[in-house]
Amino acid sequence: DRRRRRLDLAGRDVARSEASGVTAGEIIRHADYPQWGRGYVIRARKTSLDVFFQWGGKRGIDAGDPIEPSPASGLEAEFFSVCAGLSPRSWSRGRHSVYAIELDRAVWKSRAFRDRNPGGATGGYLYIGVTGLTPETRFARHRGGTQSGRFVRTHGRRLRLDLVEGFSRLPQRIAVRMEPKLAAWLRAQGFAVW
Repeated sequence: DRRRRRLDLAGRDVARSEASGVTAGEIIRHADYPQWGRGYVIRARKTSLDVFFQWGGKRGIDAGDPIEPSPASGLEAEFFSVCAGLSPRSWSRGRHSVYAIELDRAVWKSRAFRDRNPGGATGGYLYIGVTGLTPETRFARHRGGTQSGRFVRTHGRRLRLDLVEGFSRLPQRIAVRMEPKLAAWLRAQGFAVW
């Protein structure tokens, strides 16, 4: 019985999802959630896929969902090559999270904060960070003054994990790359971000 093996960019065996025909390492789009952007298939099982979407985070989706191949180019391709350099085990062992903290409006009095956000703050005021702790523990440390960002210590109100859903339990290399991307995206949505 001869079996043909598929290998990904790093030379690892690649499983193919039977329902969707998608293999680990492919770049896809989800037709029902175009706002998630392109996604890197971390793991393909018979009935499900583990995918990291550029704007939707890490998601488990059914293999029967409407997905389509979507090649990346330029900076996106460079980012997805970093994703491909990580093993599925690295993805499942990831412990870093991107988190968002809502700041009170008094932070707008700071010239440095205003200078970083020339478009204003129609959506509110946020601090975006990366942590290897839980976001709740990290927020408590900020508020307590331990390794604290100055704006969070004095103006932090609450965690806003709804704005960064799917960006938890990531490998550090991915979380660190996503922090400035998410900050820029939130700024484009009308938030003032530090």
